[in-house]
Amino acid sequence: MKILTSMMVVALAVAPASLRAQQKLDEKRSAARDGVVEIENAAGSIRVIGWNRAEVTVTGTLGPGAEGLEISGGSHRTQISVETNRNPHGINSDLEIHVPAGSRIEINSFAATIAVSDVTGAVTAEGVNSSISVAGGSKEVSAQTVNGTVDVSGATGRIHAESVNGTVTVKGGSGSVEASTTNGRLSVAGGTFERVGLETVSGSIRFEGDVTKDASIEAQTVSGNVDLVLPASISADFSVTTFSGDIQSDFGGTARRPNKHTSQKELEFTTGDGDGKVDVQTLSGTIVIKKRP
Repeated sequence: MKILTSMMVVALAVAPASLRAQQKLDEKRSAARDGVVEIENAAGSIRVIGWNRAEVTVTGTLGPGAEGLEISGGSHRTQISVETNRNPHGINSDLEIHVPAGSRIEINSFAATIAVSDVTGAVTAEGVNSSISVAGGSKEVSAQTVNGTVDVSGATGRIHAESVNGTVTVKGGSGSVEASTTNGRLSVAGGTFERVGLETVSGSIRFEGDVTKDASIEAQTVSGNVDLVLPASISADFSVTTFSGDIQSDFGGTARRPNKHTSQKELEFTTGDGDGKVDVQTLSGTIVIKKRP
């Protein structure tokens, strides 16, 4: 009984300090509809939502050890950062930030989960131990992390998505895409693309989408299968190589072994007038090229 009573006393004594440590946020600033919003939060979460108001609002909570939230700059450049009095990587703060939909967003974090939605301006998001998702009609997206997944959906311009250890997914997009991962699966599907560059070290690659007349598609992996689902009307020169695996193509052609002393297989053919280019290489894996139904 004495032990239980002592624990209750300690809990009551600590509770007010814990409540004070969790600082709630409710900040508002006017902002240009096409301005820049820079955000820094070392750990926790960052959620950015575009809306039709000419203002930036910040809600959420600051974690224990955070000194406060600093908002600086003018209407054309708003800077938001979590201030700390010790190692920021151990302080988890959760931010929800509404911005004008046309804003240019720049996010930096070490270990925060990052989510951006309904922003039509350019989005740049970088993390270390961070998963990143960007959803909406942004015309330019650059999302990079070391450990974590990257998910981009609905972007309609230039897309760069990269993870060292994690799955990378681009869906519902169009335009130009460069996506890579060292250790993880890579998947791209969407509308019409003019340039596609896909690269993994250990992981599979899948692409499905329409292409422009002179589109360029390059897919490379060291260890993993490659699946391409392309329109039947594609006009391109194809160059396909695997050093250890099979090649299957709905567009015809027969794979050959250029050197009888190795297991390397090659397949080259042209569809239509050969306006575009499709180049696929893998060291260890099967390559399958299908016509989209």
